[in-house]
Amino acid sequence: MVARSDPYDELPYKSLPIEWAAPERLALASLLHGGPRQQLDAYAVLELGCGNGANLLPLAYYRRHATFVGLDGAGSQIEVANARRSALRLSNLSFVAADLADAAEQLSGEFDFIVAHGVFSWVPDEVRDALLELCARRLRPGGLLYLNYNSRPGWNLRGLVRDFLLAQTAGTTGLPTRAREAHDCSARVASLTADEHPFTQLIINEFRFVCDKDISFIAHEYLAAHNRPYWRSEFLDLVKGHGLDHVADADFSYDSGRSPEDLAHWLSEHKLTGRALDDTVDLLCYRQMHSPILARGPLNRSAPSPEEFANLLVASCLTPCTQNGGGSSMLQHPSGCLVEVTQEAVRTGLTELPAIWPRGLPIGATFPDVSRAMDELMLLQRNGLIELRCVEPGDFGVRGGPLNRLEARDGYITTPYHTCEAVSEQT
Repeated sequence: MVARSDPYDELPYKSLPIEWAAPERLALASLLHGGPRQQLDAYAVLELGCGNGANLLPLAYYRRHATFVGLDGAGSQIEVANARRSALRLSNLSFVAADLADAAEQLSGEFDFIVAHGVFSWVPDEVRDALLELCARRLRPGGLLYLNYNSRPGWNLRGLVRDFLLAQTAGTTGLPTRAREAHDCSARVASLTADEHPFTQLIINEFRFVCDKDISFIAHEYLAAHNRPYWRSEFLDLVKGHGLDHVADADFSYDSGRSPEDLAHWLSEHKLTGRALDDTVDLLCYRQMHSPILARGPLNRSAPSPEEFANLLVASCLTPCTQNGGGSSMLQHPSGCLVEVTQEAVRTGLTELPAIWPRGLPIGATFPDVSRAMDELMLLQRNGLIELRCVEPGDFGVRGGPLNRLEARDGYITTPYHTCEAVSEQT
């Protein structure tokens, strides 16, 4: 146990796997955005703020060809993580109990991937700076750093809710009790019948968001001593001061990370850049969080070549449906979204894939003309309608039995693809 008191010891955070922070997903995002190319046959991963290991344990379990290290300041959580590691007999995973300010003395070597989810915005400035120094020092040349943060201006509104909950619970002692009180008072606010004023509706929806969250999330997102949002330009200036450049957003193909196509170009064309172009995009998109991937700078981008693209895999659950009036072939996603595919060869290739979902096939063997198919496939990926992959996690050769039985106690299981599924969906 660490001697220093830690709020995560008082009320452990209910952690879950972070889907888009899996090494092969970070590698794919970097490749598609012209960043460093990562070898995935063997690599080393460091997670800072690993909690009870909910993210690292399944990564190490399925990926025996890689090594993993997790660090956290909450000694009680490291104890849980170590107990689970021992139960799963994972020799490629280790955990370290240390604060970020002291982490440099506890770690050695360099890492191909560093992941810090839920850390940057949630620590004081001096710890934030120690985090950046540590990452810059331990990130291998060509390596990738995932470092998410709460972003302005969207989080400003959530910050107002935080201010209210801090004041509302100021007279209550004990973090678990305060968190439950914050949940209950949020529920009362959320029960109000909103008038038609857009702000009233917006703020009540924020209180409803609180009500839907676990007590531990409420405690550490709304009642923590530190929670600072950043403008994107402000964040990028901070990381650049440590020799780090932005590669892409890890969740660029998820709803949380997508921006309207051509918005940045339109704003620039009409000279509506505000304090910075990226900040203006976030303003108009009401962005509340960013999940950037960083690499050592200066970054020399190079778009993926047709040969690199051909070596990727593609997985899809798009199924054929009726044609539109123009005769173009239409495919339907399980979400109900209809997709128009303009190239017959692409449509034919995609129709082979649903039968083997979630597995994928090599792009070079599925599409006769990779150069022509690239743009359409990348557009489908960007909109979350297909999956492009650097490797096929289903080929890792490890079954989830022991891991999934352990995770099921918490109501979920993790697949080899690092997706989290409710236990009820598997019974």
